[in-house]
Amino acid sequence: MKMNAFWILPLAASMAAAQAPASADKSLSGQLAEARQQLAEQSALLSQMREELARQSGAIEQLRVQQNALRAVTLTGSIDDAPRLQNAVLLLRGGAPFTPAALVSRPQASEKASSAGPADLFLRIGSARLTPGGWVDFTSIYRSTNLGSGLGTTLQSIPFNNTTLGGLSELRFTAQGSRLSIRLDENIGKTRVFGYLETDFNGYLAGNGDVSTNSDSLRLRAIYANIARGKWEMLGGQQWSLLTPTRKTLSPYIADLFVPAFIDTSYQAGLTYTRQEQIRAVYHATPGVAIAISLENPQQFSGSAVIFPTLFTNTEVDINSSTGSGGATATPNLHPDVISRATFDHTVAGLPWHGSLAGLLTSSRVETPASVTKTVAVKDNREGGGIAGNINLGLFKGFNLLSTGFWSDGGARYIGGTGPGVVVLQNGSATAPFSAALIHSGSGIGGFEWTVRNTTVTALGSAIYFQRRYGLDPDIKTATYVGYGFPGSANTNNRVIKEYSLSTTTTLWKSPNYGALLLINQSSYVWRAPWYVAAGSPKDAHVMVDFLNLRYVLP
Repeated sequence: MKMNAFWILPLAASMAAAQAPASADKSLSGQLAEARQQLAEQSALLSQMREELARQSGAIEQLRVQQNALRAVTLTGSIDDAPRLQNAVLLLRGGAPFTPAALVSRPQASEKASSAGPADLFLRIGSARLTPGGWVDFTSIYRSTNLGSGLGTTLQSIPFNNTTLGGLSELRFTAQGSRLSIRLDENIGKTRVFGYLETDFNGYLAGNGDVSTNSDSLRLRAIYANIARGKWEMLGGQQWSLLTPTRKTLSPYIADLFVPAFIDTSYQAGLTYTRQEQIRAVYHATPGVAIAISLENPQQFSGSAVIFPTLFTNTEVDINSSTGSGGATATPNLHPDVISRATFDHTVAGLPWHGSLAGLLTSSRVETPASVTKTVAVKDNREGGGIAGNINLGLFKGFNLLSTGFWSDGGARYIGGTGPGVVVLQNGSATAPFSAALIHSGSGIGGFEWTVRNTTVTALGSAIYFQRRYGLDPDIKTATYVGYGFPGSANTNNRVIKEYSLSTTTTLWKSPNYGALLLINQSSYVWRAPWYVAAGSPKDAHVMVDFLNLRYVLP
């Protein structure tokens, strides 16, 4: 028995020792399994956090795009602002945004975002947005007399019916009106930057261009940058003149200008405009009142209809560089043209009412050396000016009454260059043999625009008036007149030019993703009467013009 007890005790101890490691292994295995489960749960949670971060980053980016869209106004007002405002609210509330249509230049196109949710059509360089735009044109032109002036009707030189050109009509097709543009939108802190470049193909065409290749050349229309901060704006570059009448407020956007939606690049007789280099400052005093001043490229102008004194035309200085009769770059301008404008906007019975007033200061000068006058050198400077005003009144939904007027002393080049701003008179004085004489000129336009569904109808009537200003040339033995509008002057010395126009713009098809297809028709009757009519000659000249245009607006 003692022997058995001796062996049992060691055996029991050995069995206990063998069971202890097995129990420890079992406990360690359970801990490892639990750790693996926790790691898997943490990994899943991390994946969810990454997805949430990505979603929030996307929402932040969309909100930034929407904020840019809120401040980015289209050049023609063709994109509705309401969806952008709604999108910003949705994003702030965490809702799913509605993607707005592309912010593109879509003149005369009534485009709004559709529920299909088109993609934004712009390029991004850094944080700046570059938006391409423009359109492709096919235009048919018919005129009852043969002007041969392409897209722009030369209002001041319509042929009389007793001439060859006056007895012929003209018909032609062209794609010159096609345009390419690009705009830039950017925010730098609280400063808003807007830039715009616009071109067309209405530039120089060789004399034989229409024979074979029709190589219409690219032409710069506008290129400028606008910087806005708070109530102030600054603009620099080539833009429509501040003297161009406005539709609403003062802004860098072409949509806010009263430029008729016409195919004719002469627009409407009497429209005051240029596109020229300038630097402009704008102050928005209140939401409805803005004032601006602009220094713009000067160009004293006489035109080919003016007759100059014999001695003056024989000077060693070409007429172009003496008076700007040909509009040459050598014109000796005295100082920049100074233009100011104030705009007033108000809402009456829920309809927008707009009015504006503008002023012009412009100069002219002539000079002839003593070696030519044989007495003293002649240098004569003249300061001219003008005043303009316009209204745009919403009378009922879709219908706007439009009117603009201009009167000037020496500012005729702003009426489309249709008449002279200055002539040179020779008074026979030994101390002042020549003097510059400014021409009074004025214009007015009245009419309406009416949009019904997908069609806009524009009807305008207008007139231009030029003063007669002339004298005798003492260096010619027989009495000879010089100046403009004198007895016996050519029938290009116009007293009055009138135009009546009717235009319709119909949107045939549109898609925010693919663009729009427009049909535009413009019919105009233009009439001009000279100061002098020779015996047996027609007392006036007139032309019927019709433009039929098919336009594809780029998305």
